[in-house]
Amino acid sequence: MNQVARTFVFAGLVVSILLACHLLPAVVIDDVELRHVNILSDILPEVYQQRDGIDVIPTPLPPKPLTARKRSAGSGADATDQTASADMATAESVVADASTDNDIVDYSEGYQGGMAHFYERLANAGEGQPVRIAYYGDSFIEGDIVTADLRSMLQDRFGGSGVGWVDCTDRLGGFRRTVKVSGAGFKEYEVVQRPYSHQAEGIAQRYFVPRENAYTWAKGTKANSHVGKWQHASLFLRTEGGVSVTTFVDGDSVDTRYVEGSPQVQLLGCERGSMGSVGYHFNGMSENTFVYGMALESHSGVVLDNFSMRGSAGYTLAKIPLTTLNDFARLRPYDLIVLHFGLNVASEKSHAANYKAYIKQMQKAVEHLQKAFPEASILIVSMPDRDQRTDAGIRTMVGVESLVAYQQILASNCHVAYFNLFKAMGGRESMKALVDKNLASKDYTHLNHKGGGRLARLIFNALMADYSSYHQ
Repeated sequence: MNQVARTFVFAGLVVSILLACHLLPAVVIDDVELRHVNILSDILPEVYQQRDGIDVIPTPLPPKPLTARKRSAGSGADATDQTASADMATAESVVADASTDNDIVDYSEGYQGGMAHFYERLANAGEGQPVRIAYYGDSFIEGDIVTADLRSMLQDRFGGSGVGWVDCTDRLGGFRRTVKVSGAGFKEYEVVQRPYSHQAEGIAQRYFVPRENAYTWAKGTKANSHVGKWQHASLFLRTEGGVSVTTFVDGDSVDTRYVEGSPQVQLLGCERGSMGSVGYHFNGMSENTFVYGMALESHSGVVLDNFSMRGSAGYTLAKIPLTTLNDFARLRPYDLIVLHFGLNVASEKSHAANYKAYIKQMQKAVEHLQKAFPEASILIVSMPDRDQRTDAGIRTMVGVESLVAYQQILASNCHVAYFNLFKAMGGRESMKALVDKNLASKDYTHLNHKGGGRLARLIFNALMADYSSYHQ
């Protein structure tokens, strides 16, 4: 059989196998239903089930009330208690009763993890170290979309400069506009790909292994306000046997330092009155040298780190070694941790078992972060609207509203804060509305940079409204 014939035979076998898989019944593993195989999903519409309200899903038993609280300044006492939901029979009741308008709902109930710490730090943003935000998410925030504009708005109001966290290489081909990055001589590893070692990973769930003469370089841009210049640059790395690092600022060599071997994450800092670019050159490294990234920031004000991970559902954050998180908490403490996931979790099948299993995994991730950053405020931002082509036109994917409700249950279980972005952006088919205005991609899932600014404004307004209420 010649090569052309073999190619057609192989393609035919693949199509036959996929068609056979399409006919298989639903497969459930550990209460999680695997996605249905449909090789024609791009051209055949999904069956859209018309529903009134959101997907109705039983909440975890036993039933319990959810209490949303806002705190007054100074004393830490409750200013208002908003008791949510008398009947916990459905996730719909959670959303209907616990969230009003576009508010941030705080479920801390006196526990650490509510918004009080972050708002206290904002009130003193001009003093001491910067107010730092770790914003975790999936491909929805990739390229600094949403976070770039949110960072600018916060820095406009509270001061601060610099783009925050920067990886060692430009993984996105210039898609991130807020910083220019170049690097060579690194092998990159990230949590959604194999091979990968959780023991080697850093706070961004990536690590870079340098070769001899590896380098990384970052330069500020004018794409957004305040990111072109900064005063402090930090390099984060870990090495067992030592490595020599030369630092360059604005093209000039500043110094060469030998980093002694240590099991802990180490920081190489550099301060200037103002700098617009920074670079690092690596020589003489031992085995098991891992570089995590750079942080470009001001001495005060607000700094926001974008930790995007395409393909992530968020629960792998629970696998970052606690010793590593403790190192970062010592070197780079965060005042607010935002968890913004969902695109890789939502399922059109909308089975309650899938989402219950998911929030159980995410609860472990939240609790893990709380151990390392016990004082930090934690905000769970719901997934946005996600639409799909159906026989009835462009409609919100069945399952999105269910997941949004379960993410609110997650926040209540963990005693942290919650923001319903799906509702704030307009609810059903709001992603289609953004696509129609050229603010989102025609996959009806992802924003463009301009659309990111639109949603960043919603998050900023919610934060500032809650901040003002806190200080009344």
